[in-house]
Amino acid sequence: MIPARVRAFLWKSMVRLAPKQWFIAFMRGVMVPADRFLLARSRGRLSLGGTTGAKMILLTTTGRRSGQPRATPLFYKPHGPDDGSYAVVASNFGRTSHPSWSDNLLVNARATVTTGNEVIPVTARLLTGPEHDEVWTFFTSAGSSYQTYLDNSGRGNFRIFALERSTEKGIGSA
Repeated sequence: MIPARVRAFLWKSMVRLAPKQWFIAFMRGVMVPADRFLLARSRGRLSLGGTTGAKMILLTTTGRRSGQPRATPLFYKPHGPDDGSYAVVASNFGRTSHPSWSDNLLVNARATVTTGNEVIPVTARLLTGPEHDEVWTFFTSAGSSYQTYLDNSGRGNFRIFALERSTEKGIGSA
């Protein structure tokens, strides 16, 4: 267990560094692969990003061209009246294109979320209007990173998805 003071320091450091190009390269090249490995092996209990106190999931989608499972670690916000779903932002670290996982969800909304020792089948729903705005406000209130990513991307806005629990089997479910 990481002490609260250390988590707070890590969070403040990450928020301050996240918009910097060298740190984006570090996150893409080191943190994302490490979190993909850790979240998959620990069934959603361990991640580098989680050491800051941020909530993380491992989202597994079906590749729109390959048909193969594609796992992506993401920060999330609990979403919905019972917090039984997850809201995620498709920022792609401020790149001009949307991330592949969001394109995958537009083609096939069925996916799985790995978190807290569970693999949960979900169905993705693209958020619009007030729902989109509420989630965006949550993510930008934590620091300037997401707004900087949006400004740098040249995209009008980022896709935001609600990942809602489903009774159907998700990707990789038995």
